[in-house]
Order: sequence, then structure tokens, then C-alpha cells
Amino acid sequence: SNRFTGRTEIIAKLKRHFSNANNSAQKRKFFLLHGMGGIGKTQICLKFTEEMSDCFSSVFWIDASSAGTITQGLKGICNLPEAQSSGLDGSPESALHWIGLLKENYIMVFDNADVLSPAELEAYLPPGRGGNILITSRNSTMRNLTSPENSLEVTDMEEKDAIELLLKASCLDLYSMEFQTKASKIVKELFCLPLAIDQAGAYIASGATTIGEYLAKYSDHQKTLLSHSEFTGASKYNRSVYETWELSYKEIQKRAESNDPHRANAANSAMLLLNLFPFFHHQGITEEIFSYAALQEDEESSSPALPIASSILDRRLLPLNNTGAWDNFVFREGLRILLSFSLIKKGPSDGMYEMHPLVHAWGRDRMTLNEREICCLMAYVTLSCSLRWDKSQPYRFQRVLVTHIRANIEYSRQESNQKGISYLDDSYAKFGDLLQQQGYTKEAEILQIKVLDTRNRILGVEHPDAIGAMASLASINRKLGKYTEAEKLEIKVLDASSRILEVEHPHTIYAMANLAATYQNLGKYTEAEKLDIQKLNIKVLDASNRILGVEHPDTIDAMASLAVTYYELGKHTEAEKLDIQVLDARNRILGVDHPDTIHAMANLAATYRNLGKYTEAEKLDIQVLDASNRILGVEHPDTITAMANLAATYRYLGIYTQAEKLDIQVLDARNSILGVDHPETITAMENLTATYRYLGKYTEAEKLSIKVLDARNRILGVEHPDTINAMANLATTYRNLGKYTQAEKLDIQVLGARNRILGVDHPETINAMANLAATYCYLGKYKEAETLDIQVLDARNRILGVEHPDTLLTMGNLASTYKKLGKYTEAEKLEIQVLDARNRILGVEHPDTITAMANLAATYRNLGKYTEAEKLDIQVLDTRNRILGVEHPHTILAMENLAATLRSLGKYTEAEKLFIQAQEVQSRVAGAEFHYTTAAIAPVHKAQETQVLNVRSTAFGEENLHSTQVVLNYPVQAVLPDITTNPQKKGMYFANCCSNTL
Repeated sequence: SNRFTGRTEIIAKLKRHFSNANNSAQKRKFFLLHGMGGIGKTQICLKFTEEMSDCFSSVFWIDASSAGTITQGLKGICNLPEAQSSGLDGSPESALHWIGLLKENYIMVFDNADVLSPAELEAYLPPGRGGNILITSRNSTMRNLTSPENSLEVTDMEEKDAIELLLKASCLDLYSMEFQTKASKIVKELFCLPLAIDQAGAYIASGATTIGEYLAKYSDHQKTLLSHSEFTGASKYNRSVYETWELSYKEIQKRAESNDPHRANAANSAMLLLNLFPFFHHQGITEEIFSYAALQEDEESSSPALPIASSILDRRLLPLNNTGAWDNFVFREGLRILLSFSLIKKGPSDGMYEMHPLVHAWGRDRMTLNEREICCLMAYVTLSCSLRWDKSQPYRFQRVLVTHIRANIEYSRQESNQKGISYLDDSYAKFGDLLQQQGYTKEAEILQIKVLDTRNRILGVEHPDAIGAMASLASINRKLGKYTEAEKLEIKVLDASSRILEVEHPHTIYAMANLAATYQNLGKYTEAEKLDIQKLNIKVLDASNRILGVEHPDTIDAMASLAVTYYELGKHTEAEKLDIQVLDARNRILGVDHPDTIHAMANLAATYRNLGKYTEAEKLDIQVLDASNRILGVEHPDTITAMANLAATYRYLGIYTQAEKLDIQVLDARNSILGVDHPETITAMENLTATYRYLGKYTEAEKLSIKVLDARNRILGVEHPDTINAMANLATTYRNLGKYTQAEKLDIQVLGARNRILGVDHPETINAMANLAATYCYLGKYKEAETLDIQVLDARNRILGVEHPDTLLTMGNLASTYKKLGKYTEAEKLEIQVLDARNRILGVEHPDTITAMANLAATYRNLGKYTEAEKLDIQVLDTRNRILGVEHPHTILAMENLAATLRSLGKYTEAEKLFIQAQEVQSRVAGAEFHYTTAAIAPVHKAQETQVLNVRSTAFGEENLHSTQVVLNYPVQAVLPDITTNPQKKGMYFANCCSNTL
């Protein structure tokens, strides 16, 4: 074709291979180009022989699509004048004999050798050692004739070449940027398949549409446009895209009617697979799906009125052998046939296959509507029977399977006018569960609502299966942030379970655990604690009545759940004791490498972080990450979570560069494995945002915060708790950037939403109030800040208690506001209380205790009590040097604070020496990014004061404000562990420590 474009690398390889072809004494050279129909193999050969015409004495072109076409081509060679002068008798054999005797350097092209086997084609090769043979085929096994190194798979075109081909075929200006932009969209939609692009160009050139309107036409009439015989483009054989693949299907059909049973069975298997594969996703079609489905045992339905998938499974591809294992011989014979026609290709790993997206679409388009509905259901049932209830299958398989399930559900909706697959009870329930686990919670909700409605109607509301469906829907509501709906359902589940199954039944205990989790989400910590203690007491009844025993896995799970409740309540010492017990028991009973043991280790690490035992947390986090990598694999969600947890610990330790590296790895992994819109991917984005704030990369943090908020708004809705958290995080970033007016607007929105949705006394509502108070401080609205701080302190005193960590944090915030208002005496009183409580509860060397000491020292400076300030500053510096090291940002701040106090005491030489030391360490470690110089050391410009104030971000935004003379950096606190349990199976308690600023 005069429109031939690109493929320069393939043609260059052919030229190199045949470059010594003019040596007539050489050994014959072979080469194979293989690939799917429509990929451009014939055009490449034509272009190559045209460009190399001077190197070959003759080019013999044979249509090798059947034995008949080869015979016809060889008879045609007999009619050549040169052949006739040699006295040929017109038979194919005489033509081959004559070619074999040629001394000149010829090339013989066997084009479209798709149907014949390598042995059958070999019979048509000319005798002798001379000449050159070039073969094109859809069948890669033709490599048996050429050797693997002398073969090449032809794949889709490069995008730039595809655009050029489309514009040539459309008879449009190649250099028009407007046309190039429109062409780019079209070639992407056609997956850069040359024949499809050429055919699209011919259609545009005919005037039937414009290049700008083609995609709209294609969307509505894909089947017609790809099978339209009038617009066959540059195909040498005058075939449309779909006709090219239909030829292969007709050949398989022909073989299915063969008298040879093996040949017929293989072809029938191939046609069965071609009925199923188009209703899976086009990539990642794994043999495991069929292996698991073959071993699916027939299940009994709870009622004849509840149909189940296993009862209608088509087992023709799934026979079992004498040992009860799947006999995959027939299945693989079908694959072999499809591979030989390049209708499928091998994937990146063994047992994995894929279809070109357009072949995939052709597989559906070639069927009638009724056939499509039947085949879609067959695929749906196969997928359902491959999924196990017990969650024993590898995560990798579940991740692949959910992609096929989502694709199949979408195809079923298209075929059934949005109704989807007819109801199959086991499929809906299993798929709903899997979709929820994989983060597709809204899709899971649709299925589980249908399950609950159907089971309620057919089985009755108190049937165990109906109660199980209610528990599943409650779990989904919790994931979607619909905590009130979840609470209502879980109260019903617990009531029914207690009444029907008795209070000691495991399902009743799971119901209690789930309601406890929802209470925690709603901030009803007291109710949650009561339920967990009750659950634990039930499990440790007297020996004669005990159900499970002290060391039963579910008892240990209950202990872990109670530890999480203590975590929520700020009772970290109690949580630590239970976490250690859980880890010890799981180590002893399950072994050190069991996933539940690794989870226990992660939970203990999270508790250590809350207790300020960052070094201990780091050791455990590294162990967890190492074990997860080794046992579960680098792409397992728990491994990626372990990476996120270690990043959180690094933030606590002030190792921000390491945290950033891990956060980027986590985000990249979740992007590629889960997709850009998956909740965990967005959480990873939030974590990286927090790290950017620590590194002073506020612009990068702002960009990510806006992305997160946009995604949360779009996916979860404007009033979902995670959306509101994202809004609060963006407000924090705005504060860091000095955009206080924007921060104020968002903070007011957040407070309003939390008041309305969660209620005035919910912990997150109180956090929102504290954040708004912080923003008011930045805007100089100290009176408004004071009012809010007093409200926050009053609420936390009342709800959490005087000595709860959050109450003490609020006390510090109010003290900071008092300092802004010049109320140093009031500030002093509060800060003495905070320091005393933290000394007593957390210990003298806990980071929060040291912070309280530094804050009180700052107040002493404000009051002119420089001697008292000096004592505290020396203690702070000494402790931070010893625990965190001299290069930690907090240690550098402590140096600067002490220097400020020394200067106030007139000890200028010591102050200058310490200040210079701080500057040197600061420059060496972080350069200009962490310039913390304070007002007590040297005059502070307004811009510098803003920079100093912007450095800090606490667990609850900027609650704990300090004067410009002392700026303290708190790590962003990790999000609380997820203790949501599966309503039908045992719960998993894993500290998923991401870093949302609440």
C-alpha cells in the first residue's frame, strides 16, 4: 500500500537477516513473522520485498492460507516464461523442483500460513539448500521451521505511526495539529491495530463521516464499522477487521466437524473457550479460574426458590480424573487451537492468557443477543464457582478474579438493558463480599442489598442466612461511612443472633464485635468497650461451660479487639499489655510466620507509636515488612500496609526522607495494583501529603491534598467522613502555606458538616473545632480562638476525662492562645497541669512530656522567669540528644530554645555558641528547608515568623499552637486500627497506620 507507515525496526531486522542473501553458496535462510490477523504482517513483507528487490533475482509470493491456494500459486509459477522454457509439466511438484534448482538468489514468501501445521507447510518448500523463505502466520509454532531466533511477533503499531497511517488513509493533512489530536483519540480506541486504523481511514475518506465525528459513530456502530465489506482499507485480501478473525473461527468450526475425534474435541474446546473469554476481562485470563471451578462441590440452596450458580455450572471443560483432580487436557487443547490462530496470546506468567481488546469485542459482536446472554451467564457461573467462601485463595488470585467479575457484570448489564445477571444467591453473596474486600464498596452494596431483600422475602427475616446478609450489608455501610445505618442493622443482627443462636454462639460474638466497631466509628467508645469486655468474658467462662478456651484463635482475636478499643480510648498502656499477650499467644500457637502473628506485631508497633516508643515500633515495623515481603509477596496489600506503617514510624522519628521514599513506593504500588480511585490509593496519597508537609514541600502537599479531596468528593460523596477529613487536611496545608482565609473557609465547612452528621460531642467534631481555633490564631482572631479552645477543653474533659491525651493536648492549645492574648499566668497554670499529667501517665522521657516541658519553658521566658526556663530547656535538650540524636529536628529546636533563654539571661557567648551549633547541624541535615530560627535568637521578620509557625502539624491539625519563640514539631498521628470484622467469618485486627490529619 502506498499508505504504508512505520515498522522500520521490523523491516531493518529482516534486511539484516537476509543481508548476505546474494551469496548463492550460502545455506538457505528462513524467517517467520507471526501475530494476530490484521496486525500488518502481509504489508510488512510487501514493503520489505519492494525495498530489497535489487537483492533478489525473483520473488515468489504464495497465498498459504490453505493447501489449495498453495497448489494454485505453484501452478501459476509454472506459467512464468522462465519456467516454461525449462519444460515444466504444470504440476505443483514441477514448480517446486524448478525453484529448487535455481542458482540465483530468490525469496519465496508463504503468506497467511495460518491453517496448515508446520509439517504440512514443510511439504511445499522447494528442495535444495539455496534461496530464502519468509513465512507469515498467526500460528507461532511455525517457528519449528525457522528456529525461535529467526522469528518475530508483530504487535500493535507505535502511536505516532498509527496517527500517520490514519491521516494518510483519511486523505488529510499529516501536519495539522488539530487532525493529529483527533487521530490520536481514534487510534487509542482502535488499540493501534493497523487494519482497523486503515479501515477507519477509508471510511473517513469516503465522506461518510469526519475525523472529529468518527468516534461517536464508532461508539454506536462498532460492529458495523469493523465488519463493513465496503471499507476494507489496504488489506491485500480485501477483508474487513472482523472478517479476518471470522475466517479463523470458520476454520475451527470446520475442524469441530472432523471425523478425527481428537481434532474435533480440541476444536469444540476452543469454541467453548471463545464463548467464555469475551465475557471475562481481556487481560489476566488465568487457568486457575477453571481449576478452582472444576473442584467446586455442589452446594445446597437454603430454599428451592433461591437458585445457586453451582447447580448450573457447565462442566464440559472441567472434567475430573480418577483421583478427583481437574483433568485439564481438553481445556489446554482448546487453548492450543486459539493460540495457533493468535485469537489469544500468552500472558506475562504461566497459565495466564489475554485477548487483543478488538478480538475480545469481536468475540461478543459475532453472537446473537440470545447467544451473548447465555455465554455471559456461563462465564458468570464459572467465575462464581471459582471463588471460595473460606477466603483460602491467594490474594493475587482474588485480585485477578475481581477484575473479571466487574467486567462480566458490566457486560451483563449491557446485554440485559441494565438489569444485569438474573439472581443467583451464592454468586451475589460471594461477589458482594469480594468486591467489598477489594475496595469496590459501592458495587458491593448493590449486590448485598439484593441478597438481603431476596433472602428476607423467601427465607424470612430471622433465617440465619438473612441475618448473615444483614451483617454483610452493615459492614458495607460502615465502609461507606454510613455509620448510623450500620448501627441500626447491627443492633438487629445482635438481637436476632442472641435470641435465635444464644449469646455464646460464635456468630453472636461476631455480631457484638461488629457493633463495637461501629460504635467506635460513631465515637461511642464507652459502649464499644462494654461490648468488648462482655465478649471477652463470654470467651473465658468456667472450664465446664467454656466454648472455645483461652487460647482459641477467636479468643485471641477478641483480646486484640479490646486492645483496639483501649487504643481508641487513649488507654495505650492497657492496649500495650493486651497487644503483647496477643503477640505472645499467636507466636506460640500459630508460629512466627503466620499472617495473624504478623498482624499482631503490627498492632503492637502501632501502640508503641502512641506510647512514644518509636525505636521499639521501628524494630517491629521492619520485622513486619520483612516477613510480609517474604511470606505474602511484595504486592500483597498487607505488605504495602506494612510499608505505610514503617513510613508513619519514620515520620515520628523525624526521618522524613525515608518516610517520603516509602510513601512514594506505597502510592505507586496501590496505583498500579488497586487503581487510582481505590480508597487505599487515596489514603496513600494523604500519607505522602503529610510527609511533604514535614519536609516543607507545601506546594506539592497542596496539589496532592486537592487531588485527594476531589477524589473523595467524586467517589464517596461530599458528606462522607473521609471527604470531610480530606477537607480538613487541605485546610492544614493552606495554613502551612499561609493561606489562612482559605483554611478558615474549609475549617468552618468541616465543623458544620461534622456537627450535622456526627453530632456536637463526637470526637471528630471536637477536632474540627480545635482546627478552626488554630486558624483563628493565625488570623489574629485570638478571642474567637480562646472561645473555641475553652469549648474543646470542656467537651474533652466531659467525654474523655481529665487525663486523656487529647484533653491534655487541648489544655496545651488553650495555654498557647492565652499566651497570644498576653495571659501568661493562665498559660503557666495550664502548662504545669499538662506537664504534671504527662510525667505521671506517659513517663518523664515520653516525647509528649518533653514537648510539655519545652512549652512551659517558653511561658517562663514570657514571664521573665529565665532561671526556671533554663532548667527546663537543659532537660529538654539533654533528653532529645539522648533519645532522638543531635541531628533530629526536635533536638535542633531544643538547642535554639536554650540559646534564646541563655541570651535572655545575658549569657551571650554560650547563647551564640549554641545557636551556631544549631545552625550548622540544621544546614548539614536539611539545608534551608528546616530553618527554625526563633525570635529569641535574632530579630524575626514577618515572613520568617510565618515560616516558623508553618513548620508544625500535629495529630489534630494545628491544635497545639506555641509562641513564635518556641516552635515544636509533632509527627502526624497514625489513623486508628481497622477492627471491622467479617460478619460471617472471624475478624482481622491489623493496624493500618496511615497519616490523616483529623
